[in-house]
Amino acid sequence: MKLTIIRIKPNPAGKDRPPHGGPTPAQLAAEWVDFRNDEGQDVSLNGVSLWHLTYAPSRAPEWAKIQSFSGTLPHGKIVRVHSGQKRDLSVIRQEDLAGADYHVFTGEDEYVWNNRQGDSPLLFVEATKTTIDRSSYDPNPPEGVVLVRAGDKLVAPVSRAANW
Repeated sequence: MKLTIIRIKPNPAGKDRPPHGGPTPAQLAAEWVDFRNDEGQDVSLNGVSLWHLTYAPSRAPEWAKIQSFSGTLPHGKIVRVHSGQKRDLSVIRQEDLAGADYHVFTGEDEYVWNNRQGDSPLLFVEATKTTIDRSSYDPNPPEGVVLVRAGDKLVAPVSRAANW
């Protein structure tokens, strides 16, 4: 099975915790990760889950499940996993809808991806304890930037203007 984590937006623009309550639905949904079916044929997502590293004081990072999937993902199609409760897509900014074929939600109105320590999205099959794909990004990703896959890392895209 060839599912590839291709990009992530782990640090949406704006304050994580506005002064008057929690983040808005649009801000929660602005934190996301994408994976694509690169198998060459449709792939069953039954049993596939998305994990990440959690951090706590005075102990090693631990893997935590974010989301389980089911159904079939057609070849070349992209799933975007947004943070937050399932929402009507009309509350999500256009920039956070573009580029994905399917939109799913973590189900919890909390941010998922770690900024201070970096993080590692992992696609995993629990029944066989098989890693499908894993990538990582470094601590303190830039605010509002979509990180893209480069080898095993998710990194900020290089500006063409910077190369002139």
